[in-house]
Amino acid sequence: MRTISIGDLHGHTIWKTINPSLYEKIIFLGDYVDSFDISDDQILNNLLDILEFKKSYPNKVILLLGNHDLQYLFNYDQYGCSGYRPQMYSQLYDIYNGNKKSFQMSYQIDDTIWTHAGIHQTWYDQRFSIFARDYPDLTLSEQLNLAFSKFNYYSLNDVGHRRGGHSNVGGPFWCDREELSNNPLKGYNQIVGHNRVKFLTKIYKHNKEIVFIDTLENDNPKFFEKNFK
Repeated sequence: MRTISIGDLHGHTIWKTINPSLYEKIIFLGDYVDSFDISDDQILNNLLDILEFKKSYPNKVILLLGNHDLQYLFNYDQYGCSGYRPQMYSQLYDIYNGNKKSFQMSYQIDDTIWTHAGIHQTWYDQRFSIFARDYPDLTLSEQLNLAFSKFNYYSLNDVGHRRGGHSNVGGPFWCDREELSNNPLKGYNQIVGHNRVKFLTKIYKHNKEIVFIDTLENDNPKFFEKNFK
């Protein structure tokens, strides 16, 4: 299975250069909105085009949510982050909530898992393992998606000290690169965005690979391809 992962776009349209016929899965890692240099109209139209792309390839295109998307799906006071555009709130709230079924928070193939910011071992042990034990027949990704979509499990949005929050480590929407690099969840390869890197960056921990792909540099986010048997 040939996959391509797309980092945080923040209104950029470079994803349109991808030829969908070349891939079995096209995985967006969230943060479709908020920018310091792109107009409201371009951000809005790009998000609508991404949703149309999903509708055209419903089983091929995976749309994950990022922390910048949550502040419009829910509300700014609870999920706020930089770049918030209050003038777009009503429109984006309607779009995200009107297309909830098109989005998810996690995706998984075998022992590789995609989330916006990554899964930290301490966060999992302290904040999620009790929930996960109630659903032993589900994959980790299925557990995360269930916790988010059905229960709005608040710890998913934990913000760690390194990101200005009050939790000891960040959850899968906010985990900081240094946190994740030091202690990623054991047993899984991870592909994440959220943390800006100049070049696509891979690290190896516990015999697994963590790939950081938020490489929005000079308006040119990079893509990461991986083949699965």
